[in-house]
Amino acid sequence: MKANITNLKKVLKLCAKAHNAEFKDWSIDGQLGIHSETMATVCDVRMICESFGLSALAVEPGYGYVTVWIDPQLYGNKREVDMNRCAMALPYGTEL
Repeated sequence: MKANITNLKKVLKLCAKAHNAEFKDWSIDGQLGIHSETMATVCDVRMICESFGLSALAVEPGYGYVTVWIDPQLYGNKREVDMNRCAMALPYGTEL
């Protein structure tokens, strides 16, 4: 899977669903969000971001949301996602 913005949104939506939380697409403002601040959600989002080659510092909890700051390099990126790391942040058996 390519490490691009479309795939990041897809995986974060799966993560939000797994945590019974709402996914927010604020990509026009350079952000994506999940309406949950539990430790499990924060850890999973950090692992997903790392699997996409983003810094864990791109993840910021606050105001009831885990916010992911989008790295502009994700647009048109040709790098591959670390699928093993990504799969660990999602429920067992999730199809990517």
